[in-house]
Amino acid sequence: MSNKCLFAFFLSVLLWSCNNSNNKSLPHDKDSTMSVVKENSSIVVRSEKKSINRNKIYHFDVIKVDTVAGDFHVSYKVQDDDQVITTYPITDGKGRDTAYYANREVVINVGKGGKNILSERKIRKLDFSSYIPQKEISKYCISYFKVESINSNGVTFSISFCIPDTDVCYWFEGHITNNGQIKIKEVVDEESDM
Repeated sequence: MSNKCLFAFFLSVLLWSCNNSNNKSLPHDKDSTMSVVKENSSIVVRSEKKSINRNKIYHFDVIKVDTVAGDFHVSYKVQDDDQVITTYPITDGKGRDTAYYANREVVINVGKGGKNILSERKIRKLDFSSYIPQKEISKYCISYFKVESINSNGVTFSISFCIPDTDVCYWFEGHITNNGQIKIKEVVDEESDM
């Protein structure tokens, strides 16, 4: 069989199968859409990857702090990173109220007596994966970071991870030692009126 005949045969089988599908859905990746459209006796296959419109992502303000206390010099920046947090439909179940938020990270520098203890160290939510359940961690982002105290033992900071626009949060206290180690402990709020 010549190549032209073989091509015509496969094209006719494809047309026949599309006409007899009775709008059955085609198997596809959950993150993409595919449509088969007949146009002027030819078949056009359109495949579109579902993507997030980067204009619809809510970004947060960059926070920069630079301070000197005694022998310590601490500077940090809380900024968006390249990940996106998706809030899932709550009210209508059809995705109209889905929102996208930029994920955040902290970039911190700590020096003591003119020597670097930490240089451009990034603090991300994955650093807290032993505290936040794996199934939930993708819903959270850094919502609060602040250096609470600086003394001869190091730098103490507070950090929280929240689901955007909610008060569902995990709070932590961190301590950066004089040799650059970061120690984390979860802060559990024990409310007396429960």
